[in-house]
Amino acid sequence: MSTRTNYAVAPGEYLAEWLEETGTTQQQAADRISASRKQINEIVNGRAPITAETAFKLGRLTGIDAETWLRIEMQYRTDLARLRDEAELAAHASKIPASTATYLRSLGATSASLKAPGKLVSDFLSFHSCGTWEAYEESVSNAHEGEYALAALTESKAAFDLVACSTWLRAGEVSEAYERGLRYTFDQSSLRNLIPHLRERAVTPDNAMLRDLAEMLASVGVVFAMVEPPKSFPLYGMTRWIDARVPMIQQSGRRMKDGFIIWTFFHELGHVLNDPRGETHFEFKTAKSRNTKAEKAANSFAFEALFGESGLKPFDGLTSNGAIARAAREVGVSPGVAVQQMHRYRKLPYNYGNQLLVDVEWGAA
Repeated sequence: MSTRTNYAVAPGEYLAEWLEETGTTQQQAADRISASRKQINEIVNGRAPITAETAFKLGRLTGIDAETWLRIEMQYRTDLARLRDEAELAAHASKIPASTATYLRSLGATSASLKAPGKLVSDFLSFHSCGTWEAYEESVSNAHEGEYALAALTESKAAFDLVACSTWLRAGEVSEAYERGLRYTFDQSSLRNLIPHLRERAVTPDNAMLRDLAEMLASVGVVFAMVEPPKSFPLYGMTRWIDARVPMIQQSGRRMKDGFIIWTFFHELGHVLNDPRGETHFEFKTAKSRNTKAEKAANSFAFEALFGESGLKPFDGLTSNGAIARAAREVGVSPGVAVQQMHRYRKLPYNYGNQLLVDVEWGAA
């Protein structure tokens, strides 16, 4: 980002400074370049531009070359246009949550806050590669239509913010994982065959797990990326298609525990394998308009892939950490995943089993 000011300096100010330093009157300057005093006065007061012809004359008068005068004039006009543009953009600043603004600053996409609303919105649009707020809204509205499908897993009853979500998604688009994905070729059959191996790897949620899962998915043409989200972000993960060819699973690492991360991982795999490309899976405007059929199908896929036909029956009546861990080993899942699902289905009080949840370094993928 270039250094920007909140003001514009007219080239006439430099001319006025030269006149004062040399003791030259506006009339004398006008006479020496064969111009009217009115023309010099309008330049001094920023009401008239310095044309190329005038720049050469001023160059001979002042000893400041024409290129410098024209560069100052161009900078002035650019700053004026930018300030007008930012004044108009400032009207949209309230649509950017404070957490999203903080997120953009953490990414180095802006240095602005609501104290400079126009600059904040301008930098926000630049991050999204959109020239206007209207274009940004249209691009996001179109993101779940046609060949660009999105499917999301959110915290139950959590508020969904379109601006925060789209910014997090954009962060994924500028990631190295996304760039690599542009060269992938998706093999759906190979992905289905890979599911048991992914499940086996997820049994041990160590710090290498996410990297290993990403490499395994890459071998069948699927992008998997953990992307740091804005603060208080409600989404666990989202699936979309790159150019309608390559599926990308993007997770936020919300709660940063193996139970939630692994469950989300398999949930999103359900979207990749079972949802038709191009179908709308998430409606941004209201939570009620989300495609619940697709979400339920993804949940069913994840549950069956992880727990098999027996489901949670091996965990019925278990409350101690040791018993749950032993049952999890027999089933072939991490104890954290078992606890997360036992909580979800009300088979275990929420204050039980939490010690079995393991912290996962989400930044490792």
